[in-house]
Formats: sequence, C-alpha cells, structure tokens
Amino acid sequence: MLLAIDTSAGTSTAVFDGEKLLGFVEYDDPFGHAENIGNAIAEVMAKAGISASEVTAVAIGRGPAPYTGLRVGMAAGASFAMALGIPMHWVMNLDAVALSQGQAKILVSSDAKRKELFVATYDLGERVFGPAVLKPEQLDQFEGFAQVDGKCNAELVGRYALWAKAAGIDLSEASALYLRSPDVAPSAGKRVTG
Repeated sequence: MLLAIDTSAGTSTAVFDGEKLLGFVEYDDPFGHAENIGNAIAEVMAKAGISASEVTAVAIGRGPAPYTGLRVGMAAGASFAMALGIPMHWVMNLDAVALSQGQAKILVSSDAKRKELFVATYDLGERVFGPAVLKPEQLDQFEGFAQVDGKCNAELVGRYALWAKAAGIDLSEASALYLRSPDVAPSAGKRVTG
C-alpha cells in the first residue's frame, strides 16, 4: 500500500493498492496545512479501510511550492515513513502533473506568488526545462508548448511515484524545491536599553 501526501497547494492524501486508488482526501485550504494534515492522513486511511501498519511506502510532493505549506507535507510524510521504517519516494510536483497530461509538448506552470510562476516544460514526457521561477511574460520563449495548470495533489504524486518506481527512476532526492527565498526576513532584533 502506498500513502501519498501533497501540500503544494491545499492539503491532500491518497492511498493506492498497486495502481488502484483506494481513497483520496483533499482540503482546499491554502493556509491550513498544519491544521489539516493529520486529519487528511487519518481520513484517507479510513476511506481505504487500512491501518498504518499496512502502508509499505510513502510518496511525498517536494514542490516547487511556497515554503510553509510545502514543509508541512514533507515533514508529515517523512515522519510517517520513518516511524514505520518504510521507503519514501520524493516527487517533483510539476513532473507529476506532466505525467497526468499525456501530451507531446507541454509547459506546466503553477502560482509562485509575487506575480510569478513555477515552470517546467516537457517534450514527449521528458523534462527539457525547469523547474524555474518566471514572470508570465517570460513564457513567450516556449512557443509550441501547450500550457497546463500545474496545481498538484496527492493522487497525482502517488501515480507518478508508482510509474517512476516501475520505470526505475530514482526518487530519493528529498530536498524541498522552494526555488527562491521565503517571503519572510529575519528581524533586526529587539533593541534593549538600560
């Protein structure tokens, strides 16, 4: 059984038995990742009718996505897998979306905030550019690529992990793909007098 977790947009979980999807849960809340992740895992396992001990691997979306939401899903997935001593498969979200499209030349993009996009391009399923952060006007350089919405979820992450493992693709790279610094900055510190 494969448990898939993704928090690149909302919070979602999925359970697969081989290729068969047994359960899918999605919270479409872009700010409630920490509040929703535990419930999403419990709900999807209840829908699938399985216990944690039956999960044999965890597929985890690693971005690109904004910092806070992404790290919630990555931490939850890694914690779940490490507690059970089972393998982790780390999936680049734009790759998962591209696999689901099945088109020859596509440009997958998702909202990176700050009026920018996370972008990767694919030709016959192979990534030929990205992932990168670009302004919308920079997409003109990819003439001939059909643009696809890059919003990902746990079902796509799980399907990609199953396909990639069968194809012998290494999914051990666990680094988060933020692609830029977080929106926050360290404070100057509190001035102490006296």
